[in-house]
Amino acid sequence: MTQPNTESQTSSSTAGLRGATPNHSDYRPSNLTTLRTEATMLHHHDVISRAVSTDREITLEALRVFTYLSRRLHFDRSVPVLQSELADALGMQRPNVNRAIKLLETKQILLRESKLGRAITFRLNPGLEGGRA
Repeated sequence: MTQPNTESQTSSSTAGLRGATPNHSDYRPSNLTTLRTEATMLHHHDVISRAVSTDREITLEALRVFTYLSRRLHFDRSVPVLQSELADALGMQRPNVNRAIKLLETKQILLRESKLGRAITFRLNPGLEGGRA
């Protein structure tokens, strides 16, 4: 019975790990553009979150709806939202969800785009600057 050559297996499997320094080709312009886009989006999320959290007219229900939606919505494209889904996920009544969405729309935090079946498509307002809703 022969022993397997573990040394050669180990050296070949870890050869790719040795000298695993960042490859400068990973920082191509497309990756830098993606990083800039992500930084811009984080800035927008920060501004809009600050606007919502400091506005005294934003109700607790609207804050809950915003918090839930802000993880799903985007600035650059619309996302369909079912109010019944929000109500179930947040343990809220549908009229309260509807009122919260209307308030967020009035404050121009949410932008209504169109209707897709029973769902309404929304996106976050990228133009909300200055931290005021």
